[in-house]
Amino acid sequence: MRIDALPAWRAIDSLPWLYPALEVVHIVGIALLLGSLVLVELRIWGRAAELPLAPLARFGLRLTLVGFALAAASGTTMFLSRPSELLANVPFLIKMGLLACTGINAAAFHWRGGVARCDGVGRAQTLVSLALWLAVIACGRSIAYY
Repeated sequence: MRIDALPAWRAIDSLPWLYPALEVVHIVGIALLLGSLVLVELRIWGRAAELPLAPLARFGLRLTLVGFALAAASGTTMFLSRPSELLANVPFLIKMGLLACTGINAAAFHWRGGVARCDGVGRAQTLVSLALWLAVIACGRSIAYY
């Protein structure tokens, strides 16, 4: 039996408000994630120097993780409602690859102590992070058109 044929996932199709509600949760998650990242990244680039970076980064990381959890949970639920269709969708596959790259970049940033260093490599990683997340969003929007 295919997962998208299971009653729990078919309920998404039978309740016309549920999929749009999942999309709203997904967008809120993305907004929290990207907004908190941009705030911390701007501070790493020297903006708002009067704000202490370490506490701002800790708070930003919590918001980022909440945003990621909301986006991942809603995205997984939307995926499970149409897995066969999405696995054949090129923008979706690119989005998944880009998400893996964002995780690798974030792990590398934190592994090398990017917040404490604020050096050229850390700044470059923030630019890579922003570019990757914007590409993830662009691919996410493109899914509906392929």
